This record gives sequence, structure tokens and C-alpha cells, in this order.
Amino acid sequence: MNIAIVDDNEQDRNDVLTYCQNYIHTNFSLEESSVHITTFDSGEALLEKYDSGAFDLVILDIYMTGITGLETAKKIRESDSEVSIIFLTSSDEHILEGYRVFAIGYFIKPLTEHQKEFAETFDFIFPKLLKKKGGITLKVNGAPIDISYSDIIYIDVFDSHNINFHLDNKVLVSLMSYGEACDLLLKDERFLEFNHRMILNMDYVEDMESESFRMTDGSELSISRRKRQDVKVAYMNHIINK
Repeated sequence: MNIAIVDDNEQDRNDVLTYCQNYIHTNFSLEESSVHITTFDSGEALLEKYDSGAFDLVILDIYMTGITGLETAKKIRESDSEVSIIFLTSSDEHILEGYRVFAIGYFIKPLTEHQKEFAETFDFIFPKLLKKKGGITLKVNGAPIDISYSDIIYIDVFDSHNINFHLDNKVLVSLMSYGEACDLLLKDERFLEFNHRMILNMDYVEDMESESFRMTDGSELSISRRKRQDVKVAYMNHIINK
């Protein structure tokens, strides 16, 4: 997981870094070694190195010399709709504008006076970020391949022994049993068993029709008649809570 902290005030920047590190160490020690935090002293410095998917979370100061945090966020959103953004601010003046770039929250400065709010925000966002970064190792033609949960569109059973993992640009065939796949995928709230030995990633549903899902890759996936009501309720709950 990659986190960016952007603030032109060195003390504020270091405070956020320290709070992030302490929070992760205290609450997610097992994942600590896989979390990488990079600090930037301006929006320009971040954008110079920014590529879509480069960061999972960006913590942005709103008031900076040069390009502001809001302007930086708008630039980010031009190429990256998925990254989570939290603003740093000493005023609630621009809160509405922040939500227009789909910010997930605010940290009020100075952080030393708002430690509880910091922890509550991270309690909400950090587990969600970890789930997004979860993955699975498949053996394909005898070789291990790591894939992210977020890259799986759906899976189905090819025959009694093989499972097709349908990804955005290819299909991987694995000898993993369907039961093993269920144990791994259905722990993640994005995945839904919608038909016999078929599981889809609800983030890739383009539209739900009366008897099927239309996926972003063009696939039309029939919903089991027996499961139809429960599946529709589960999908609507996913949309509401997303």
C-alpha cells in the first residue's frame, strides 16, 4: 500500500507522517512492512511523479503556496478515479468543494488537538484500503502468479477440476478447487456468489437486470433463479455502502 502526504509546512507534514506511522504500528502491525509512505512539499512535486494507481491514499493540505490542495485533487481525478483523498485543513471553508472531487474526509489541523478524529477516520478507511490491496496466488501451468482481488471480474468453473479467473484483459485457468476460491473470495465484501459455482466482483457490474448482470467487460452473467432475490439485495447493499 502506498500513501502520499502533501503539505508545504514541514512541521505539519511530519506530524501527519508520525500519526500515520504510529496508527499503523499500533493497529496493523502485521501489514506495517508493506505500507510505504512518501511525503511531498507541494502539489506540483506530487503531480510530477503521479501516475494512475501510484497511490492508494493521498493526504492533501488544502492551503499551499503554488497549486492548492483542491487544484491538485482535481488534477489527480483527471487520471485516477480510484485513489482515496483526505484533506488537511484548518478551516471548513472548502469542505463542499472537497466532496466534489470525492474526498473521503478531512483532518483538522493541528493534529495534536484532533487525535481522536484522526483515529476515527483511519479506523474507517484503512481496513477498506487493505481489502482493496488483497490478492491471491494462483498456480497456472505450474507457475505461481499473484493477482489482486481488484483485478478479478468473475470466476466460473471450466470443468470439474479447473476454474477460470476472468480478469480485465485475460483469463487465467487454475487447478484451485471451487471451495478454496470461495473461502478466499467470499471473505471480501466485493464478491458475490450469484449462480452455481460462479462468483463475481460487484465493482465490475455495469448494470443489474431482472435475470442477469451486465459486466464492464461486456459479459452477460445469468443470476440463479433460486438466489435471485438474495443476490439483488446483496448487490443493492453493496452499491449503498460503497
